[in-house]
Amino acid sequence: MSKTLSKTKNQKSRLNILIIDDNEQITKLISSFLDMSNHDCTVVNDGKEGLELIKTNQFDSIILDLAMPEFDGYEIIDAIQKEDPLQMHKIIILTASSISIDIIQKFKNLGVSACLQKPIDIDQLLSSITDIAT
Repeated sequence: MSKTLSKTKNQKSRLNILIIDDNEQITKLISSFLDMSNHDCTVVNDGKEGLELIKTNQFDSIILDLAMPEFDGYEIIDAIQKEDPLQMHKIIILTASSISIDIIQKFKNLGVSACLQKPIDIDQLLSSITDIAT
């Protein structure tokens, strides 16, 4: 009986995460780590494709790169905000560029859950994901 309870607990803690980043090395690193942490990952390397997945699927958390060619994280946030409150999507922003505290605060006021700098501290990312998803 305890095995069944443990299994149910583990299944409940398994999260469905969307990763949107144009850098394939980063998405492979993050998705591999999250897979090893017993989470399901969907990876896209294109902002428009990522937005379509957000519109048609439910994710426990979205990891979003701000700087992508053609359709970037800012445009994704703007598009989501027009349809739903950002809080519903539990977005974690990743950025390699330095952004001001004012911009970070603006994102948080809009409903973005966290802003993390690249290079990524993978343990901090996992902690952010589990904090916002629970």
